[in-house]
Amino acid sequence: MTNKQERLLQFILDFHKDNGYSPSIREIAKGMGVSSPSTVKAMLDRLEAQGVLNRSSGVARSLAPVTSEEEDLGIPVIGRIVAGTPVMAEENIEGYIPVKEFLKNSNGGFFLIVDGYSMKDKGILPGDYVFIQPCKEISSGQIGAFRLNGEVTLKTFKKTNEGVFLLPANDDFEPIPVTEDDTFEVIGRYVMLLRLREQGYKFM
Repeated sequence: MTNKQERLLQFILDFHKDNGYSPSIREIAKGMGVSSPSTVKAMLDRLEAQGVLNRSSGVARSLAPVTSEEEDLGIPVIGRIVAGTPVMAEENIEGYIPVKEFLKNSNGGFFLIVDGYSMKDKGILPGDYVFIQPCKEISSGQIGAFRLNGEVTLKTFKKTNEGVFLLPANDDFEPIPVTEDDTFEVIGRYVMLLRLREQGYKFM
């Protein structure tokens, strides 16, 4: 492997550690000082052909350097997400959950710990670990993690003729409208949850 290829792999690893998802080709080009995104794509193609990089065709942000079994810690847990009133999320990695034996292609996904009862009618309860697949767009009716005015929440995304709403699954909570004055971002799509039967689980 050339020095430039090693730098590229390290950049992907560092970016994922800092952000919880893999970089885009343009982000790699900018971060490595490469003028042409096509040059980055060619480098990624070579690394994939060499078997040191995994990439899902047609899936954005799916870059994942191949690691040995000993190095593969699992899916990162990067903080808490409130199923209730949005609060700031602490995106520091708290640990790893070794579940890749049944999550074969995590594509840069991560776990968030649920705090609050607003999604209880969807079976999502406080203390659950929700697996989030990073994406920038989500379909109406899907559950996802969202950043609204700098705060993060787990809700059902709903788009109607009246506008965009983040819907709870608990009658004790009100829908949250998203207006043109709000800063809004889709963090990712909710895929699954883990519920630990015993307390005191120690992360790897």
